[in-house]
Amino acid sequence: MKHNIAVLIIAAGYSSRMNDFKALLPFAHTCALERLIQTYEAHGVEHIYVVVGHRQEEIREVLKDNNVSIIYNEDYDKGMFSSIQKGLSAIDTTVDAFYMQPVDIPLIKMHSLDCLYEAYMRERKGVIYPTFLGHKGHPPLIDMKYKEQILLSDGKGGLKKVLEAFKKDALNVNVYDQAVLMDMDTPEDYQKLLLYEARNAPTHEECLAMMLFNNVPEPIIKHCEAVEKMACTLYEEIASFGLGIDKTVLRAAALLHDIARQEKNHATVGAERLKAMGYKAIGDVIATHMDIEVDANAPLNANELLFLADKVVSEDEVCGFEKRFEKALKKCEGNLDAQRNITKRLNATKAIILKIEILTCKVFPYG
Repeated sequence: MKHNIAVLIIAAGYSSRMNDFKALLPFAHTCALERLIQTYEAHGVEHIYVVVGHRQEEIREVLKDNNVSIIYNEDYDKGMFSSIQKGLSAIDTTVDAFYMQPVDIPLIKMHSLDCLYEAYMRERKGVIYPTFLGHKGHPPLIDMKYKEQILLSDGKGGLKKVLEAFKKDALNVNVYDQAVLMDMDTPEDYQKLLLYEARNAPTHEECLAMMLFNNVPEPIIKHCEAVEKMACTLYEEIASFGLGIDKTVLRAAALLHDIARQEKNHATVGAERLKAMGYKAIGDVIATHMDIEVDANAPLNANELLFLADKVVSEDEVCGFEKRFEKALKKCEGNLDAQRNITKRLNATKAIILKIEILTCKVFPYG
């Protein structure tokens, strides 16, 4: 538990551009506000403060069984900064820092909060910002040493203007969570968030951020992008046959299959890394991209498509897989174990190609 950390969730506004009440908009089996509370509870935050104003009674009813502190801002019509000041004045004196969390950025991930907290504890900077591919997002983690400056501000320019005075004491922390940038000011924004939430895999941009987060070199990133392109091409060849392969999972697995390429047993390490991030399905696909058992009688699956895509791409270009394996066998002359493994992979490649040809009644045209 993070006894020294609080979160200040601002849920007091009118939501005028949304034409609905943001705090209570549904997400899966809960609403935006409860979703945030659950995320912070999972992160280990004990001190959860919710600032209410407009339609406060509805929020109180929804949160009646939650262990949170609800603060009413009678001046909520003056804007968000008045709610920040009201909530900040109520935070327990034992708290060292607080996350400033607008309710309209509801899908942040616990891992992002973990990154911010770890950076705060390690660096002891006054303001910690999450950044996604170079863009600053929410929530900032703000040290309570700036409490008085925030409370004494006239609010012109909002909290952003106040925090600019502390930029020498600020730190940007890279996260691979696009949701730190995704607010919902309009119905269109809300629909985008619903589509994002429904995904079973990270976006292309999040995959890139994950690779950068894991210090993957540029040549490997280019290879992964080429494999993803080939995996999508293979998917389109068999999409009409109703095999139930999740394209979003396949694409993400292709982009991330070499995330641990520089480490020993990189397929296993990469798979475990993705599972630890909460992407079990992607990890399961990545796990077999180096070695796979092909069942000729079972339906074609995502693991086989990724394995094949990886074997027909050399560096960042499509190649002839037989020439690629011939070159690999020659390189390992005299090493019988290595040649045995390469031959096994070649046979698996041929077996997958045969499955595709039988399924589509076409000659395999790639590589």
